[in-house]
Amino acid sequence: MAKPPSVAIRSLHNVVNRYLRVTRPEAAEDISNGNVDVIVYLARHDNEEIFPQDIEQRFGVTRSTSCRVLGLMEQKGLIAREPVKRDARLKKIVLTDKSRHIAEVLRDNAKNMERILLEGLEDDQIRQFMHVLDVMQTNLVKTGLIGDESRYPSLEIREQDASKSQVPQESQVPQKTCDDYASNNRDACDEYVSHVLRISQEMAIARNRK
Repeated sequence: MAKPPSVAIRSLHNVVNRYLRVTRPEAAEDISNGNVDVIVYLARHDNEEIFPQDIEQRFGVTRSTSCRVLGLMEQKGLIAREPVKRDARLKKIVLTDKSRHIAEVLRDNAKNMERILLEGLEDDQIRQFMHVLDVMQTNLVKTGLIGDESRYPSLEIREQDASKSQVPQESQVPQKTCDDYASNNRDACDEYVSHVLRISQEMAIARNRK
């Protein structure tokens, strides 16, 4: 008998995790979970000015916690604080070359894994598969039993919300692609890359315990 969809999804998830563990870049071995999240967030918003209050809001932490985390990251050479031109009293948070390299090698590793994962599949097959996954997720989110819907990005839910507003003429509606949705979903990308970085860290911890 074929596996139930939920079992098949969990099985694939476990295989992805194992692959990421054995292919982890050495540059990310000693990065903590908290540092990982900040690095990914800063890398994703590299062209914006990010301040401590942005970190507090993004991760739901207190000012004292953000000060402690950012202070330690600065000591480790992962971030730096730079004054902004419009107000020298303000110090924005930027990545150092060291942390940029960490984010880059993990991102490359994740992209390579995705390439291998999709080998032998046509574009239409991939789109249909992603649609099926989205419908499954939406079905569970709609039960209202798993908390804040915004934590679980769903194209279907987003499209339903958009349909409630005024709809322009069909000829005026630009056709969106999967890439368009992905580029607008920064939190989802942040979470994915954070996951890749965490897998690398977990592998390093396990190896040190041996």
